[in-house]
Amino acid sequence: MLIKISGLVLFFLITLNVYTRDDLTDLEKEKVARVTSLTKDFSKAERSEALSGGAGTVDKIGKNAFSHHFKTLSFEQRQDFLIGNALFRKVWIASPSSTTSSDGLGPLYNSRACQSCHIKDGRGHLPKEEKPLSAVLKVGNYENMNLIANQIYGKQIQFFAIPGLSSESSMKISFLKSNFRKNSSKEFALKYPKYELSNLKYGDLGNDTSLSLRISPQVIGVGLLEAIEDSDILVKQDINDEDNDSVSGIARIVLDENDNKKVGRFGIRASTPNLFTQTGVAFMHDMGLSNSVGNNAFGDCTKSQSECYKFSTGINKKDLHEVNDEIMNKIVLYMSSLSPPKRRNVSDEDVLLGKKIFYESKCTSCHTPKYVTSKNAKHDFLKYQLIWPYTDLLLHDMGDELADKDINGNITNKEWKTPPLWGLGYAQEVNSRATFLHDGRAKTILEAVMWHSGEAKESLAFLLSNYKDDLDKLEKFLKSL
Repeated sequence: MLIKISGLVLFFLITLNVYTRDDLTDLEKEKVARVTSLTKDFSKAERSEALSGGAGTVDKIGKNAFSHHFKTLSFEQRQDFLIGNALFRKVWIASPSSTTSSDGLGPLYNSRACQSCHIKDGRGHLPKEEKPLSAVLKVGNYENMNLIANQIYGKQIQFFAIPGLSSESSMKISFLKSNFRKNSSKEFALKYPKYELSNLKYGDLGNDTSLSLRISPQVIGVGLLEAIEDSDILVKQDINDEDNDSVSGIARIVLDENDNKKVGRFGIRASTPNLFTQTGVAFMHDMGLSNSVGNNAFGDCTKSQSECYKFSTGINKKDLHEVNDEIMNKIVLYMSSLSPPKRRNVSDEDVLLGKKIFYESKCTSCHTPKYVTSKNAKHDFLKYQLIWPYTDLLLHDMGDELADKDINGNITNKEWKTPPLWGLGYAQEVNSRATFLHDGRAKTILEAVMWHSGEAKESLAFLLSNYKDDLDKLEKFLKSL
């Protein structure tokens, strides 16, 4: 399967495990290997452990904990950060309008501003009675890892439309009890979401259409994730589980905005390699705004939705797209500059015990604690930083219960990218409605842990066999991140 994804040459490089960093001297490689090795001492916090985002980590708490830039930014970068912040919050409107710099929205869309999805730069939430605003319902069919658009509705259901056009559908979410049970000293009421679509404007989706609800992720630290060397991701692959630890991560190889093959690291399935591409995809699919990555001014509209094409676009004589590269780059710089918050209580006795439990349960097999970023990163404040994201950025089979399914309940894809855990304890402070996992099914962090299966099955079994009475300690550790 990997050969199909990345080519024969890449396959052999991975097999031979020859990936190494070319940005470091031999002495630096030794130092990096030493500082990123897994600790065996849980009696005290590690050096710099509280500084999740490296030397520039900001010590800010509360509702705005995710909205601060690295303290190491230059004066000019801070000015650009403020401009990018304004553009991130910018509300787009339908064309034509008197404010030509803000028009081009839709015709079908799910959000009018980046901030509407990434609430206070944190994660979104599930809708209650209102339409989904910080969550999207992906639709289509999978070929390997790739989601192929539904011929009628595109790659996602658009729950909003500009004046004069109807949205694609309405959705009601109900929660059903899972047959998926865990043995622990604490009761967990595990429930999963069921989506009921009504008023499908253009007809049925088709029985084999995959459905996947996605909660918008937090955007803190994404510049640092982009600054991780490809080799540090690729070297962690174990495609055929040759070490027999039941974990077989796969690096996804995708195309960037210039059609070059790169290691995927953004999106719930690592579908984009960098922030510029990810931003362009979001603009087009979520807001219907064309850009140099997604150049369709009608967004996610398909050939079956002829009404879409009757509306005017926001493309003017000066620009080829509704969102030009200058705006894109300002937003990318803004996101790149968002610092993960400084950790709390790293030396607390219960937190250290929870860390020990996390490590001994081999959660670190996927949630790699730390990296040293590339010396070739785009910006000085991202270069050569010891960071603590707790992710390997690889795809893992997480079991049947978390898998995408089609309308009839048949499994379509079980692979998910390991999400970074930094800022986990702040999530519900930043957004009180925030929940966990890709579809928001877990109300608490421990519920999210209990849903782990597939490649994480053995880790969870070890946890519940050995530490079922200490789950509160594990939770304290995770909330300290």
